[in-house]
Amino acid sequence: MSVWFPTDSFKLTAGELVSWKAHGDSGNEKLCAFCPDCGSRIYHVFPDQSDTLSVKGGSLDDIRNVPPIAHIWTKSAQPWVLRLLDEKLCHETEPENFDSLVAQYQKEAD
Repeated sequence: MSVWFPTDSFKLTAGELVSWKAHGDSGNEKLCAFCPDCGSRIYHVFPDQSDTLSVKGGSLDDIRNVPPIAHIWTKSAQPWVLRLLDEKLCHETEPENFDSLVAQYQKEAD
């Protein structure tokens, strides 16, 4: 699970992160940050889209106030997971444009 946040909304409250570079399905380079103590990935960011972080939900202390807006990369989801999801919120891959998802999130947040 990933939660997309504006980069300036993210705050690391303890420790330091280490990063490595990988490539997304698009071929674009992404920077992946992880905890050097336990190895858990904390977030990744595409340098050309550095205003948004894909934060790994398991790294957050409390996600009760972060409502799901959509599910992406469902083409690689386990079949039992797909049965639990609302079909209209699913995208088989990453959408080319996140504007509609951001607008939906802002609507839900108000």
